[in-house]
Amino acid sequence: MRHFKGFGVANAVVWIILVQLAVTVAISLILLIAQDLVGAASAFAGGAVGFLTSLVYAKKMFAPQGSEIKKVIRAHYSAEAYKLGFTILLFSFVFTQFKDAHALPLFATYVATLAVYWAALIFV
Repeated sequence: MRHFKGFGVANAVVWIILVQLAVTVAISLILLIAQDLVGAASAFAGGAVGFLTSLVYAKKMFAPQGSEIKKVIRAHYSAEAYKLGFTILLFSFVFTQFKDAHALPLFATYVATLAVYWAALIFV
């Protein structure tokens, strides 16, 4: 398995999540300055869905399970299922509790966190 710029895979996962958090905060701050508090909060909510679901995936994927390929694949599918379920749960929470959320900043920041995740996978 290749390593991400000299880090082990676990450290690479932490780095990816921290970059997702940084992108979320940066977009939120830009919108706070350029738009308003609701736009910034919407962006942060979308980004939070992105980085929190990555955290759920990482926690589930790196649970002790051995190195047999079947176990690794099973852990990956399980982690993806948890991530999808948690994504649905978080978006449901945002839309039911944050009635004034602006859809564009919310989804744009969510997509930005996904872009960080997918771009980082190229290097892991």
